[in-house]
Amino acid sequence: MAAQANAAEREPTVTILCNGQVYSPTQEAATALVMIDDRIAFVGSDQAARAAASGAREVDLNGRLVTPAFVDAHLHLIQTGQLLTGMDLHHCRTRDEVLETVSSFAASHRDRRLVVGQGWDERKWPDPRPPTRSELDRAASGMAVYLARVDVHSAVVSTALQDQLPGITGAEGYRADGLLSRQAHHLVRGRMDRLFTDAERRSDASTAMLQAASLGVGAVHELGGPDLGPIEDLTRVREAADELGIGLVCYWGELASTDALAKGRSAGAAGLAGDLCIDGSIGSHTASLFEPYRDQDAATPGAKGTRYLSDEEIMGHIIDCTRAGVQAGFHCIGDEAVAAAVEGFRRAASVLGLVALRRGRHRLEHVEMAAEADFPTLATYGVIASMQPAFDALWGGRGELYGQRLGEPRAAHMNRLGSLHRAGVGLALGTDSPVTPLAAWETVRAAVRHTRSMENLTVEEAFAAATLGGHRAAAVDDSGLLFPGWRADVAVWELGGTIRTPSGLPQLDQDAPLPACAATLVAGRQIYGSQDLGLPRHGGVAPSPAG
Repeated sequence: MAAQANAAEREPTVTILCNGQVYSPTQEAATALVMIDDRIAFVGSDQAARAAASGAREVDLNGRLVTPAFVDAHLHLIQTGQLLTGMDLHHCRTRDEVLETVSSFAASHRDRRLVVGQGWDERKWPDPRPPTRSELDRAASGMAVYLARVDVHSAVVSTALQDQLPGITGAEGYRADGLLSRQAHHLVRGRMDRLFTDAERRSDASTAMLQAASLGVGAVHELGGPDLGPIEDLTRVREAADELGIGLVCYWGELASTDALAKGRSAGAAGLAGDLCIDGSIGSHTASLFEPYRDQDAATPGAKGTRYLSDEEIMGHIIDCTRAGVQAGFHCIGDEAVAAAVEGFRRAASVLGLVALRRGRHRLEHVEMAAEADFPTLATYGVIASMQPAFDALWGGRGELYGQRLGEPRAAHMNRLGSLHRAGVGLALGTDSPVTPLAAWETVRAAVRHTRSMENLTVEEAFAAATLGGHRAAAVDDSGLLFPGWRADVAVWELGGTIRTPSGLPQLDQDAPLPACAATLVAGRQIYGSQDLGLPRHGGVAPSPAG
């Protein structure tokens, strides 16, 4: 009897998804898909699927669209969960609105050791002065408060928080009024974790992952690092991901050393990459530039931003990671920082050779100000550009952040998605949540509707970068297409009146409604969606409402 029971447990689960619209560039006009356990076994017509899997359980899709699930190739899960359960300040139109939000939230959350908010942007306020420490103290009645600017490269903190994090006042970027940037902000971010319990950080990670799954995202790349939280956070997010069933790839942003490599391996990190910062951000005037910021006095210290890593550190990191067989990568935004990263790869190639460097499948995050002359180098070395189209959607329009900080001539050459793609550079798209909200189709639309038409991607190109590109960026080569033998990471969509391209994907006009997620499957198991679809479900996960 025990042998029979074990044999039954090994019996594969075979499911036919039929009567749908299956997006597969290798199989036109497909209506059905067969899954055997965690793999796709067949894509084609309903009749052929039934012949290929006779007697298997059928799921009627009722005309729904089926695509590969999305990948968010750059986000911060615990910080995203903190925003989802904390204060979202993106829509505050004045400093007073920010302070009123803090006051209301603090009054109803007196049990919290720390009040967290993110998203304020002073540029369009009538009085573009950030809140001060004393104003936060009054608004929060003395509670510890951390309020990050929209780019999360500077923040205002209250006295109660500052007092719990010694050493901040002597760090570069500290201001007595509470606005912190550069090293002072890094110190705060890296030490704030002690003010949260283990259970709170796990819960925040789970909240973010479920939100992602509800959007049709089947895999996420967690970009951790010492300036964001402890290495234990990678274990927390991994265990939360295992519970939900979502795909997860983790990176640890620390310069390569024997200890850092061992630390990364122990936490299951794919590499020492991601938010290892060469520079900061445009909004906080810390992205490293060749020429001064347009809205800064050229004689002011820091008028060209901030460089956090030396040329030798950049090259050494690439070499050490490549030799250790892990991915290397950097956060780089300003033109001087991106150029430094590219030069680091050139110098590393002279030491390692082209084959070894390409095998590393290294990556650069953001790449907002890349010089066209460097595109062939990135393509030749197989470097993945992990980019966030929402940055352009938010800050790329005339008179917006890029134009204000850099001037329109430089702003016209930001986030060059189309040019990088045409040059053969691999793209992986993400959100950098909580900097911009978790998204799926909205990410694709931002790439398709780039503010500079020469940098547009087609819907098909952008969708590939938001699905297949994310897997390839993590050296996962058997997911991201609906193709026999590949992993069954699948999203099912309610189309409604969505207008579609000839390939079957949504056309994504600027104001058109986006498809709603009916179900998200990872490795053939449903992790999100309504129970009545009848799909195999990931164990222990309660059904979630669709759409």
